[in-house]
Amino acid sequence: MKRILLLALIGSGCDAGASPPAAAPPAAKADDLGRRLADAYTAAADWLAGQQDASGAWLMGPPGKQAPSPAYTGLIATAFANAPDALKAKYKPHVQKATAFLLSKANEDGSVGEGSSGAFLKTYATAIALMALSSVERTDKVASAIRGAQAYLKQNQLKEGMHRGGSGYGDESPGGKKGVANLSTTGFSAEGLMMSGLPRDDEFWKLVIEFVKKCQNSTEVNTDVEYIAALKKVGLSVGDDGGLYYAPIADPAAQKAGTRKVIDKEVIQSYGGMTYDGIKTYLYAGLRKDSAEVKAAMDWVRKNYSVEVHPGFSFDQSQRHHLRGLFHYYLVMARALDAFGENPLATFDGKKHDWPREIAEQLLKIVRDSKMWQNDNPAWYEGDPVLVTTYVLNTCDVLLKYVK
Repeated sequence: MKRILLLALIGSGCDAGASPPAAAPPAAKADDLGRRLADAYTAAADWLAGQQDASGAWLMGPPGKQAPSPAYTGLIATAFANAPDALKAKYKPHVQKATAFLLSKANEDGSVGEGSSGAFLKTYATAIALMALSSVERTDKVASAIRGAQAYLKQNQLKEGMHRGGSGYGDESPGGKKGVANLSTTGFSAEGLMMSGLPRDDEFWKLVIEFVKKCQNSTEVNTDVEYIAALKKVGLSVGDDGGLYYAPIADPAAQKAGTRKVIDKEVIQSYGGMTYDGIKTYLYAGLRKDSAEVKAAMDWVRKNYSVEVHPGFSFDQSQRHHLRGLFHYYLVMARALDAFGENPLATFDGKKHDWPREIAEQLLKIVRDSKMWQNDNPAWYEGDPVLVTTYVLNTCDVLLKYVK
């Protein structure tokens, strides 16, 4: 806002004989955001580092029932390993311990998790572990684990049915079914495989595009006959706002943001987290920025850009519905816009957004105790400050490339 006001004053028409405008803030102020963000990053990383278990893992679960978590450990190790260069050495011992823990959880089938069959989040955990392993020195043990995780994720990508090309959480679980995929786990799988160097000509990428298209509100893109027929049976249709949603499931109750009426059609509600997840996954899979899929999704972003709330979720002050999944949203937003490569980002209201600075400023506004973040809406585990702070550090790894 200060920058906009300053530009307005400079362009306000002062002539040579008029009094000079007020002096601009010192140049150092322009860089102050980078310093403040780096300071917040360090305080949060120190707080997380102090909670690392003797096993090398970070724990997940309620007090008294906590257990070492490959997923939490992988996310934190990924953040630390990709920290700004000035901080990497400080957290290297923690990354090494975390890496050793993840390697100890590598199974014969290539997965990373508990035992040969694992928990129902095994695909999800393996994808995140692969992100971490791809961020550290590739020793022989690490390289072997990477190959195993790649093979596991490719093997567990669905190859038939309406969810072909997607990835589910893993083994069957309460409330989950084999053969049912979602864009969130698919996005983490794509992230891990991209970071680990899976070639663009691998069959995985062709199939993943096929799946993501079925999660998009675009009649030009989402043309799967079987899925459209399934939607029709329950009174739903594919929309045309270009955004994306959680999964190609013909059940309104399964959709995280619900449905909405558009003229004479009931469509699944698009929302920010999955739209950005779709954009980055399309780009990782090799689609061009001007492809119909990416362009439609970016059009949704240009209409719904926000750093204060999670777009797609209705504003509700009492229930804080608009904050649902907000910190995961920041993470996929930063990674998607980084991959897309447009800064400032032009939105359809005529504004241009320096999105790294805007996200950074928002994160600094809502930091707690100068060392952690926590969502006021606890849905999707975001009531846990360890997970939320981990999302923020991974987000900051992107932001600090731009905000100096």
